[in-house]
Amino acid sequence: MVTVSDDATVVENDLSSGRLTCPDCGSGLARWGWARTRPIREGTPDRTRHHRPRRARCTGCGVTHVLLSVVLAARRADGVAVIAAAVEANTTRRWGHRRIAAWLGRPASTVRGWLRAFAASASVIAAAFLGWTARDAPDAAAVWPAPAAGQAARALQAVSAYAAGIGDRFAVGAVTWVRAGITATAGRLFTASWWAEPFQHESALPAGEVGAGACD
Repeated sequence: MVTVSDDATVVENDLSSGRLTCPDCGSGLARWGWARTRPIREGTPDRTRHHRPRRARCTGCGVTHVLLSVVLAARRADGVAVIAAAVEANTTRRWGHRRIAAWLGRPASTVRGWLRAFAASASVIAAAFLGWTARDAPDAAAVWPAPAAGQAARALQAVSAYAAGIGDRFAVGAVTWVRAGITATAGRLFTASWWAEPFQHESALPAGEVGAGACD
């Protein structure tokens, strides 16, 4: 998957101009049909929005990729803004999953799943994003997070530091932590199984490129 803007016109223009590149080999991506339509619950109370992601094929290695909007997360039926709100409420306000579920208008089991997935991956998320902050931020010390209580809080602070560093590097102003996180992980920020895989995670946002999805 490749994270792209939520504006379909921007995505089409980026494909035409060759701005979107293959994460595997770096060659340009070309149009290759569409992925299946996904009903996504957004907002509070929720409203369903149907997303049909564009597919693209690498002009070099021939691999196909789903171009996933920056407002979507892999394997999730809710928009990333809602999931991010749940993570923030849990880590900063110490709310439990039932209270968050009532606040967001989502099933308690769904919210519990989000929080468990983030907590299960928290130590790896923190390590990865602190490493990417050190690599990509023009002044990593200026955005480096203070010590936090708990793994989930440390992970949230690490992603937030990375977002601040990306905003500084490309002079684009404030970038939300969830947009930066989703872009850097190609939509897999909240996918515990991806973080658990035994390989070195490399940011999908290479040094020197802000990427279409992070700030659009």
